[in-house]
Amino acid sequence: MTDTTDTGTTGPDGTRRHVVFLNNSGLGHVIPTLDVAAELVRRGHEVTYVTGCNLVDRVAATGATVLGYPSVLDEVDLSEMVTADDTARMPSLYLQEGKRALRTLEEHLGERRPDLIVYDLTLYHVARVLSRAWDVPAAETFPALASNKHFKLLDKLIAKMGRARPGHPALQDFLRELNDLLAQYGQSDTSVEELVGREEDLNLVFYTRSFQPAGATFDAARYHFVGPCLEGAAAAEQWTPPADGSPVVLISLGTSVHRNPEFFRMCVETFRDTPWHVVMAVHKGIAPADLAPLPPNVEVHTWAPQLAVLRHAEVFVSHAGLGSITGALSMGTPVVLVPSTPEHEVHAQRVAELGLGRVIRSGTLGPDRLRAAVDEVKADQMTRKRVSKMQQDIAEAGGHTAAADALEGHMARASRGFGRQGRHDGIL
Repeated sequence: MTDTTDTGTTGPDGTRRHVVFLNNSGLGHVIPTLDVAAELVRRGHEVTYVTGCNLVDRVAATGATVLGYPSVLDEVDLSEMVTADDTARMPSLYLQEGKRALRTLEEHLGERRPDLIVYDLTLYHVARVLSRAWDVPAAETFPALASNKHFKLLDKLIAKMGRARPGHPALQDFLRELNDLLAQYGQSDTSVEELVGREEDLNLVFYTRSFQPAGATFDAARYHFVGPCLEGAAAAEQWTPPADGSPVVLISLGTSVHRNPEFFRMCVETFRDTPWHVVMAVHKGIAPADLAPLPPNVEVHTWAPQLAVLRHAEVFVSHAGLGSITGALSMGTPVVLVPSTPEHEVHAQRVAELGLGRVIRSGTLGPDRLRAAVDEVKADQMTRKRVSKMQQDIAEAGGHTAAADALEGHMARASRGFGRQGRHDGIL
């Protein structure tokens, strides 16, 4: 986390402003925004951050006023939503999440109005309705792959999960709820298509343009590819590598894919009696004691300082969450990916296209395949060269400072009445 000491500074036009962040309760969605929020606080702005109750303490470290709500996402396992029926259920799920965030914010603000709404792409519906109702500008954040007419993430997911049948009850419920929301805020003149297709004047993308599929086709005036914005976390985390110089491999399935003790047991046996020093972060659902007894070259943690370990790691074995991938690349660490969800498979495909590591499909995962992939990546100098170039791209993207600059500029332009509104190919 960046230093949140209030320096008394304000935006480029000398005005102290009030910025609201609207986010879901997913750690991978919140983490990229933390240093951005902290930087705005440091510059003297008021920041109000709305997220799930589970992340209130973590966000509070930014210096923002944090409003927590009981998250709908706590009641489901997103890693198990992999069917066509699930594609139909997902929009309504995030709309319910957004409504909870919306109620929490309105109760807190009363008649006050912020100068800017910064919202996660999953909460686009409530944020866009609120932006129009309050007549304040908005900016969208992308911890997931962005879409336009040249690359559509939804099409990639449907190709893997299947398309829900026309008239699916879950989709009908979603459309009805969305129209009700528009009517509630006096926006019945706006169609669902218009709401979904609206494109903000400012979009913050938390990876590099070189990582984005069809990256050159995204409007540079609207889409700011600022990188993963992990500078503060990278500076704060500490981890000491083995004194004997053993090569380090970090293994983690992230926080959204869990309860997979068989995978971690396989990893223990795969690297037992090898030169590798293994650090495993098992997160929720598994206790380190469940994997005992452990060989001396394996350490297991419920949580590990991921960026600090990656700074010393030769290879990162990951579930292919985008935040995990970009975190590894920011540290110059190549990856071995074992995707288990359709979206993670899309991320893994992009990594393979760019030559930044190896991908092991779920049907081919086994001890020999895993060990071979890790050894191959460690020895592959061309992969390491490409990863080093991506690390440089991330460093040059500007991070949280560039993101805060963009937000301040957006607010200044909006206050002068400048701006334009377009459309993009978003996801429901």
